[in-house]
Amino acid sequence: MTESSDKITLENLLNVRGLTMDYASVDGRVRVLENVSLRMQKGEIVGIVGESGSGKTTLGLSIIGLLDKPPAEIINGSIIFEGNDLLKLDPIELPHYRGTGIGMVFQEALAALNPVYQTEAQLRESLEVLARAQKLSLTTEAEAKMMVDILKDLRLDNPEWVLKKYPHELSGGMRQRVSIAMAIVEKPRLLILDEVTTGLDVYVQNRILNILKDLNRRTGTTMMLITHDLMVASQICDRLYVMYAGRVMEEGKTDAILSNPKHPYTQKLFAAIPQGFVDSPPLPAPIGEPPDLRKLPTGCKFHPRCPFVMQKCKDIEPPVFNEDGRNVVCWLAEKT
Repeated sequence: MTESSDKITLENLLNVRGLTMDYASVDGRVRVLENVSLRMQKGEIVGIVGESGSGKTTLGLSIIGLLDKPPAEIINGSIIFEGNDLLKLDPIELPHYRGTGIGMVFQEALAALNPVYQTEAQLRESLEVLARAQKLSLTTEAEAKMMVDILKDLRLDNPEWVLKKYPHELSGGMRQRVSIAMAIVEKPRLLILDEVTTGLDVYVQNRILNILKDLNRRTGTTMMLITHDLMVASQICDRLYVMYAGRVMEEGKTDAILSNPKHPYTQKLFAAIPQGFVDSPPLPAPIGEPPDLRKLPTGCKFHPRCPFVMQKCKDIEPPVFNEDGRNVVCWLAEKT
């Protein structure tokens, strides 16, 4: 790789700084994100990992600007995409950053796709977004070829047949690949993938992950993979952010986190990965229940479930400690 291409690859595409967000409801205000910061460089695949309710999807939706306000309310922070703070843009401007700027693939493909339109019509809408953004004039033949090519790239064996089908006529894996096709045909600089392998069998899941990795390698598309499954993230992600109770608990390179997880919560997630052997012991699970965001404990939010809890953990929420080149929010990482 040349010096110039290194400079391009390592340039930051996204910076989220100190993002804090509440949801307002009839029962009061709930803090769903607390001082969340992350960065993404061009060409990276970054994983956002954590249990359900940890704030992963809320973070993704806040980046693309799809949260309803109210009930969502940004209390503090910034979302800098290509040098522009998306939170300071006029609402009229924000849609211009979607599609060719930031794309998103949602967890439930059947819900995301329009049930009364064939695949061809839905893909054509995405192509029209690309054509408007790049001021292209696409013929019907050119559109048809692009649709077939993108479905072939996603390993759909009979794309002409798929284009004529409605969502309910496709399998779960095929619907998910159509959703991905609708996003990547617009050539987004950042693609957010929200639980795209959930509910799929292992074979289809691995196939989609390999497709995404190949797409990243060929096109340099920057990706954010949101998942509750640490093993899924480990297969394609360069770096990981581990979230709990709306907070980032640990951040670092994937290999480093998997080889030596620092935060007790990350350790529990790692320990819950099935080993795949008949004589494997039962999977350990953290004690207690996922946190109730309406009444979080004092101090470290993980302390009621932590096997290493100290009195200090109960009294004071830990700051971010940098250990071995990664960030950890845990008093165990404090230098003595």
